[in-house]
Amino acid sequence: MELKTEIKLKRLEACRKVRQFASQTCLYTFQKVLKLPSKVSEVKFRNIWLKEMYRSIDIIGDGWYDPPPNGIAVLFGNENDYKRINYPTLRPKSYWPKFNNFLKKDGLGYIFASPYIMIEDVPVIGDFGFTFYLGTNKKIQDHFKKCYKVLLKLLDNIKLGMNFSDVYKQSIKIIEDNKLKNNVFGITDKAGTDLGHTIPFIDRNPDEKELLSINSGHVENINSVISKARVFDNEFEKYIISENCAFTFEPRFISDDNSIPMFSLHTIVQFVEGKKVIADYFKGIFDLLGMQWLNS
Repeated sequence: MELKTEIKLKRLEACRKVRQFASQTCLYTFQKVLKLPSKVSEVKFRNIWLKEMYRSIDIIGDGWYDPPPNGIAVLFGNENDYKRINYPTLRPKSYWPKFNNFLKKDGLGYIFASPYIMIEDVPVIGDFGFTFYLGTNKKIQDHFKKCYKVLLKLLDNIKLGMNFSDVYKQSIKIIEDNKLKNNVFGITDKAGTDLGHTIPFIDRNPDEKELLSINSGHVENINSVISKARVFDNEFEKYIISENCAFTFEPRFISDDNSIPMFSLHTIVQFVEGKKVIADYFKGIFDLLGMQWLNS
């Protein structure tokens, strides 16, 4: 049975609400840690962010994307040591938040959270993540600015009615034409690499088996249902972008120049009654971090 439009719109709005909440609590976390006199480890940043998300009475801050623990990734580095930022996947324990890796005033990093909300017993996710750089190295800034411009072009080219295979192929061509690569290795995507995935249950209800797992109330079961319900944007997938749908778009740009770190803005693309909506919510954080140069 076709899902009613009003239900789809309600879930699309919930997705934006969760993502905006992740952004707002992330902004507060940065505001707090940048004022601390002591060093801030990846674990400490994660714990402060998670504590802020716990304050919500309806959004579940312990994210569905597990591992890493709590569905949160925090990776810190600097312009001379950024191997950690160029991660292939966040799943392995080596990329989980560490007690002995610290935020540096001129450093860089990648952070990610995967909170969700239950809307009439259906989980709706609002993942949020991004690369940041606090230093002044022009080579890195220029690379990030280039990647950002490419990302905007890719987003602009996504149209209603396209299938994921076409989105993937046209995007990869533009990425390669700009002498960049997509550094994504997907453990749960059989294609091995992709540009993102659907936000599950925006345009369909869970089936009977999925509902049984969700209604069990066990976090592990809910996380598994969300993970397995995703449809990946890869070169083979024929999923059609419809009038009311949502998906992540998260290429991870790397250069052939090994002296430059990866750049990624985890974005959510929505189509709301046929109109494209880009749910990012990065501006407040980038203003705080002095990254206005990104769009210059």
